[in-house]
Amino acid sequence: MKKVLLIGVLCFVNWTLKSQINITQSNMPSIGDTIRYTNVISSNLSFTTKGTNFNWNFSTLGINSQGVYEYKSLINTPYAQQIVSGLPFGAIGYKVADSIGGGGFSFKDIYNFYQKASGGWSAVGTGLTIPVGATTLKTGGVYSDKDEIYTFPLNYNDSDFTSFKVTTPLGISFLNVGSFMQKGTRSNKVEGWGTISTPYASNIQCLKIKSIVQEIDSLKLAIPSQTPVTVGIPNNRVEYRWLSTTEKIPMLEVVGTEIGGNFTPTQIRYRDNYRVPKPSPFGPRPNFTVDKNVGLDKKDTFKFTNLTTPSVGSTYEWTVTPSAGVQYVNSTNATSTNPQLVFNNVGVYSIKLKATNIAGFRDTTIQNLITINNNPSALNQVSTNEQLFYPNPVQNQLSFYNKQLENAQYFIFDMNGKLFENGIISKSLNLTLEQLESGNYILLIKNQTQYIYNTFQKL
Repeated sequence: MKKVLLIGVLCFVNWTLKSQINITQSNMPSIGDTIRYTNVISSNLSFTTKGTNFNWNFSTLGINSQGVYEYKSLINTPYAQQIVSGLPFGAIGYKVADSIGGGGFSFKDIYNFYQKASGGWSAVGTGLTIPVGATTLKTGGVYSDKDEIYTFPLNYNDSDFTSFKVTTPLGISFLNVGSFMQKGTRSNKVEGWGTISTPYASNIQCLKIKSIVQEIDSLKLAIPSQTPVTVGIPNNRVEYRWLSTTEKIPMLEVVGTEIGGNFTPTQIRYRDNYRVPKPSPFGPRPNFTVDKNVGLDKKDTFKFTNLTTPSVGSTYEWTVTPSAGVQYVNSTNATSTNPQLVFNNVGVYSIKLKATNIAGFRDTTIQNLITINNNPSALNQVSTNEQLFYPNPVQNQLSFYNKQLENAQYFIFDMNGKLFENGIISKSLNLTLEQLESGNYILLIKNQTQYIYNTFQKL
């Protein structure tokens, strides 16, 4: 009798461990949560399998980059004024992106706002900042028909069909250039339960949800004295999410397109701890040069040559710091292979090149690579002044003749334009060069009136 009772207890425990879970509002993010995730560029795994008591094994997913879901209260975002537009006071803000677009048409600080309630997890608002000249306009939209992403409680075989609509003004009342509307439907189906394994954790109980989103994004531009122009862009997609009771974000979320029953993922993201991606041996190795290091503002064009290997299959992203006044010219832009730039502001600029291919990404930065001046006469004085310093060749210490060079800024480049060192010339008028390897270098000096340079050989 005792043996039968023990077997019954073990069977009950085993059934309980394998039974399906349900998802409620307590399993959703809260204000103040900061949760890390990992992005994957591509995978040959299948994400469409479904069933009961199923084990989804995605433990071989790689890592290309990481990010953080950071959930903020409405008043701690740039869009607290949205309360007067009807956005719920308890709305939870999440920054989608720092910026989208470029040139004369760009958005910054893009936020989505969510509402957590006993009935579900819904998108309820948007927020974005529009740069206009030297100022910025903060705007946002409140869903007239909120997007019910999940309806609670979520159990296996649950399904629902909802609609959504939000219009975001592109500006404020006295300066509005149009609007951006997102309108569509969402069809949800809890199509599986079981356990999931990823590089983050193994055999976590979960529900699998499939969402089919049919969406049209409409951009309406108000052109003075003309009929407003509206452009509609389809944004249809399929979203798969594996939800657990232990994590506030999906264990795995995959977004893509489905045509003829064939699903193609475009975004793969899973819950993770902090990790540093190991560079793939097949990943890009970014490298570049520029045709000159010094020039005039609003005049000189700097031509960059991309030396990244392998060059086939790579895409590029150039970043200039500081970015103010930087202009891409001759039909190039920040994603061109070999961009050309004009600098409209005086200063010293650093250049970063990020290269990405199917095996991952890497970046390289050359600090203080470009120096821009606004005094043509000063640049005309740039010369190979033989009386600038001594000795040349030099072994360990370089000394300057001119006392006026005290407190001037100096830069040491190799012959390819790579910056090795920069600083301020001290009262002793000496530079210690023991750290430099043997070779030929360029010494550029910037004082209040001119740029002076000369080459030297380090023994």
